[in-house]
Amino acid sequence: MYEVAFHDADSILIAENNLKEAQREIDRLRGRQLAWLRTVIRRRGIVRDGYRSLVDWTASRLDIPHTVARDLAYLARRLDDDTIDLMKRGHLPFDRTVITQRLRQAGASPADVAASVDLDLAGVAKLATRFRKLSRGDERTAFERQYVNLKVSEDGTVWHLSGRLAATDGQIVRRALDRRADRIPPLSTPSESDSELSPGQKQAIGLTTMAQDDLDQHLKPGDPTGREPVIMLVKDQALAQESGNTRGVELFNGPRVGPQAVEQVECEGRSEPVTLHDGEIAATGPPQRQVPKQLRRAALARDRKCVIDSCQSSYRLQTHHVVPRRDGGTNTAANLATLCWYHHHIAIHRRGHRIDSDTPPHRRRLLPPRTWSHYRHPTNVEYLSPFQQQERAYQNFLDKYRPEQPHPGG
Repeated sequence: MYEVAFHDADSILIAENNLKEAQREIDRLRGRQLAWLRTVIRRRGIVRDGYRSLVDWTASRLDIPHTVARDLAYLARRLDDDTIDLMKRGHLPFDRTVITQRLRQAGASPADVAASVDLDLAGVAKLATRFRKLSRGDERTAFERQYVNLKVSEDGTVWHLSGRLAATDGQIVRRALDRRADRIPPLSTPSESDSELSPGQKQAIGLTTMAQDDLDQHLKPGDPTGREPVIMLVKDQALAQESGNTRGVELFNGPRVGPQAVEQVECEGRSEPVTLHDGEIAATGPPQRQVPKQLRRAALARDRKCVIDSCQSSYRLQTHHVVPRRDGGTNTAANLATLCWYHHHIAIHRRGHRIDSDTPPHRRRLLPPRTWSHYRHPTNVEYLSPFQQQERAYQNFLDKYRPEQPHPGG
């Protein structure tokens, strides 16, 4: 129950008490969300809906930042039902519970955990780093999880480079960038030192020149730069057609493949029909590409990142038909969606998910595989843009709080 500020009361104290009560209400609601997330985990909702992790699923369904979704998923997997019930009753604050659990996970003793109540959240996070052990397994995991991510910004004007490297690998990369940066000539005279490049700018230029040197080294005469790699598919046309691509299909200079691999290769590469008779080539046809090269590049330039709802990946972007060609889908830009490697190769081609054609072009959702026989797709879901959501909320506010006008007839 919120307090009412009287004319002789301390307004700041009243505001503080109301803020605290609002925060306790938020913590109670977070507890309810954790209880429902545990249901999603038990029912394997992440696999059903084609998401990479519980974090992505939560961020998509609740339309919240990944940082908040990460904390929700973390507690949903670590807390038991009794602890979540305490949070639902308002006895445990959400954010401090997150940081306390991370402190316990780092190996802090119960006494240290109890003493952490006198620290703020940043202090508890710093305390957790002191207890975290670095074993050989941790260092091996750090090496296996290293990556470099390069993606374009939302407005398409700059590229963002991020990632993580193991300790020794990071030292090697830094020394190489420093050495290349030292070779970059100054862009100003000593009297114009204010316009001199910073060390970080020199490293960025050095990284670009290192990549360019490697590309130029492997170029062949007449080989245009930026040519996309082609996956060749060779078919025994008659045998493949009569068997539904279960026989007579192989990769060029590679192994035999089945219908699932055929769909994947034809989706991103090209195939060459070959007719064999008694082991001899009887006829050949022109290379066939499911998506024309120009159309594919136009779709990639339009989307610039994976269009699956809440996915922020731009790793190995490829195009995919929203409505498959075998189901009557057209080979047009409107029927193409840009997907990252995970959603294209794993969710769709490996697990059998399908793109929901009723979702917005840049907030696509996946339908479960056809093997999920008990799934019923909701027909009353309305997808709204952030601007439409704001307009809807404002209209609901007006409808709720608009004062009633007197009836004209009295």
